[in-house]
Order: sequence, then structure tokens, then C-alpha cells
Amino acid sequence: MLKDRKRLLETIAREARRTREMASHYAAFLAQYFATGDWFVTITLRDRPSQFEVNPAIPGHPRRYRVKKRCRQWNRSVKGMGKCHPDPRLKCWQPSSRYRKEPGPPVRDAALREIEHWLLELGWEAAGHSRQEIFNWLAAGKTAPQRRQLARFLCKRCLCCALERQRLDEQFSKLRTVATSTIAWVIAEEFGRIGGRWHVHMLVKGVSHIRRKKWWKRSFIRFGRTQIEAIHE
Repeated sequence: MLKDRKRLLETIAREARRTREMASHYAAFLAQYFATGDWFVTITLRDRPSQFEVNPAIPGHPRRYRVKKRCRQWNRSVKGMGKCHPDPRLKCWQPSSRYRKEPGPPVRDAALREIEHWLLELGWEAAGHSRQEIFNWLAAGKTAPQRRQLARFLCKRCLCCALERQRLDEQFSKLRTVATSTIAWVIAEEFGRIGGRWHVHMLVKGVSHIRRKKWWKRSFIRFGRTQIEAIHE
């Protein structure tokens, strides 16, 4: 006798129907919520050498790692077996650690964190505030030479990261509250078809009065290849 798979087929059909309904509901949500949306943003992050990472203990200076020397192309062990570099074509290959010298893109969690900080700064400016107010929080109690040095260091960097490094939690919470109450965004992650490179697409609402090319340039300096298109122009 054949096995009765009625329940299994009903479960599969129910899940497929739920998936179709979820997609239609989500599309309706985007169409309604972003009917007055302003920007469609695409961000692809560039490779970064590990020595370019900033040392949080010493602002303005790169982090110094004790880079361990990798094994040579072939090292003879005691038992006569050799050790070679990992082959990236193998499925079990694991990327090198953060101590590596070769450049590479940031990991997904770090990239989303940087993109969120960029959106918070965008929302802060959309609410009528300026970067100078954030800089005043960071430079409170510093002398004039120290303020100039800090200004040169933060010229093209993330101010939210600087607030977190100095543990200004109250100011960062205020910035987040103002930004999230002013603008809204939806992020979709995607891998490129050709190279498989991770990138994001975003819909941003509430920034129609912001100069688009200005933030396009900032995102290009901070992340890499970026495209910001106006939706209703």
C-alpha cells in the first residue's frame, strides 16, 4: 500500500499560500508606507586593509596588531607531512583572522552597523540639526589644539562610532531618538550575480529636503561604490 501523504501535501500547500500572502502584504506595506518615499540607495562596501582600522584607545591612530607569520607554502612536519595554505575553492575553507594583512570587505554585522550609523547621521541632519552639534559633544572640555586635531580626525569618519568610543551614551541615545523619529528606512541584502559580492539596497523616507549629492559623496567616501536615486523625480 502507498503511504498516505495527505497531511504533508496540505502542510506544503499551506506554507506556499502563506508565503504568497506574506509577499503581497509586504508589497502593500511598502507601497503604502513609501508612497512618498524619497531615496533608493545601493551601497557596496570596498575592501579595507586591517591596518586601517582605528584604535579606540588612541583616537587618530591606527590599531597595531601583532601579526602572526603564516606558515610557508610548504613546511615539512615531524611525520613527513606538509602544510599548505588553505584553498579558497574548497567548501571547508575558512577565511583568515582579523590579523591578516590582505585587504577584504567588512563582515556583514559590522557593515550593517556602519550603514545604520550613516542613516542615524542622515536622520539627525534631516531633523534640522548639524554635525557641529555632535562634534561639540565630542570636543567638550578639550583645548583648541585638541579640538583641531579631533576635527581633522573626524573629518570623513563616523561620528556615531566616535560617540560610542567616548561612551557618550546619553548623547548617542538622543541622536538615535531624533533620527528614527524623523526618517524611516527598509534595508534589503543581496549578493551580486557575477562576483557574489554582498551589498544592500535601501528605501529611505523623510529626506526630500536633504541635498542628495552631498550624502552620496559622504557614503562613497565612507563605504565605497554607492548610488542614491530620487524616487519621485
